[in-house]
Amino acid sequence: MEKNKNKNVEIICRNQLISVIIPARNEENYIEQTLKSIKTQSYKNIEIIVVCNNCKDKTHAIASKYTNKVYDTTLPNVSLNRNYGVRNAEGEIFVFLDADCIADKFLIEKIVYWTRKGYIGGTVKTSPLENKFKHKLIWRLGHITKYIFLTASGIMFCKAGYFPKFRTDLNVAEDTYFILGLKKQGKVKYITDSFIKTSMRRFEKEGYLKTLFKQVFAFFRRKKIAYKEVR
Repeated sequence: MEKNKNKNVEIICRNQLISVIIPARNEENYIEQTLKSIKTQSYKNIEIIVVCNNCKDKTHAIASKYTNKVYDTTLPNVSLNRNYGVRNAEGEIFVFLDADCIADKFLIEKIVYWTRKGYIGGTVKTSPLENKFKHKLIWRLGHITKYIFLTASGIMFCKAGYFPKFRTDLNVAEDTYFILGLKKQGKVKYITDSFIKTSMRRFEKEGYLKTLFKQVFAFFRRKKIAYKEVR
């Protein structure tokens, strides 16, 4: 039954072009699995845009195997690189995906489905790439937080006409402010019938409480904070 439902959704929405925008900085260890998960989506009318921010590794070369829209920049933060990706996008829906995520096969199909139901954007359920109990526990708690407050992590989406731009004065919590910008314009959806898996490397390297505290602190202070790259 679910199979037929997914097929019907694809038939209804097949003409919409979806732009998946992936900012990446030295992501040679993760970017390929991310791109493979997009190339194998049930929904096929997708353009992939990879914005390589001052990459010194093989990120550009790997990305070029999956899309001809790979751009090199020296822009100082992820918000500027996402905004840059939008300027090169042609889709009716923008999907912003981190470079260390794996998307469920039906992710884009579900995003198209819910935008056709009147939602202008939103975020998606997230689970950990690494199979550890403490990681699963954190994301179960995160699932509750995202459901209540519509915070974002790893993925956001919106209809092209409602794109609020990412705040370039922030280096943490810019994704959540993106969702808040959407909420001012219309209905926003937290998708729970699909998901992405994302790396827990920052939690592992910086510590769980420290990472969570930084993210909460940055959200309420609304300023840039010390936030090191984790590769």
